[in-house]
Amino acid sequence: MIVPSTGDASSSLPAGESGLTVLVLADQPLESLETAADRGQLEIHRPASIARALEELDDVDCLVVSASHADEAPVEFVDRVRTRRCGLPIVFLTNSSEQTASLQRSVADTRWVDVLETEADDTLAERLRYRIPRLVDRHRLAALSNRSLAGVELARDAIAISSPGGCLEFANRSFAMQFGYERDALVATPWETLFDDDTVDRLEATAIPTVADGWRWTGTCTGRRRTGATFPARVRLDGLEDGSLVFVVDPLEPSADTPTSSDSTSA
Repeated sequence: MIVPSTGDASSSLPAGESGLTVLVLADQPLESLETAADRGQLEIHRPASIARALEELDDVDCLVVSASHADEAPVEFVDRVRTRRCGLPIVFLTNSSEQTASLQRSVADTRWVDVLETEADDTLAERLRYRIPRLVDRHRLAALSNRSLAGVELARDAIAISSPGGCLEFANRSFAMQFGYERDALVATPWETLFDDDTVDRLEATAIPTVADGWRWTGTCTGRRRTGATFPARVRLDGLEDGSLVFVVDPLEPSADTPTSSDSTSA
């Protein structure tokens, strides 16, 4: 995935983004980056060669390299770097629009790679000083999201996330087992399929509007397994900013004291 290189330059680093260590292997005089280093915003290392750069990857946040310094195809170079430092953000500097277009095509499916053209661009260093923190920040957020998703996956609670359109996009193993499905089979399944008609009506009339108002909803519902068998469950419903819904389903032991309807909300 190529991170777009458009947008206005900033005279300072984005808020909260400072103290990054950048490995720069480029011929261009990047005075703006050096100024940022003098201010303590960036720590710049300039290795003498690709071989030396590959030895210094462990403690850096981003690699900036002129395409002319990469002595192999761009994707192969990225692979070689990331064999030593998995996922390291990389910025390629190119000398012409033709080289830029070619390199962008080559790394189109490679994540955390940016391409900036240097030819006749007096704002390169300033743009680069802004782009590096954004690229690093997105990489860190993605890593955090992956760790969070892994935590959800390992949770004992049965958890699923449905898209704003109402179809499941994710279900952890506990959720799939609870409803008697293979996990892959649940993807793109309408959430309504997993509950009886009365529960669907109540969730649509009460729970979802409650969540849309910024509250969490909890209630006793009737789930429906793949076989058609139903079971009582405590359902916790929450919403995400994009309109997605998060379902947490806890099965209840059926008894004479199990209520047929019990709702609550919380902030």
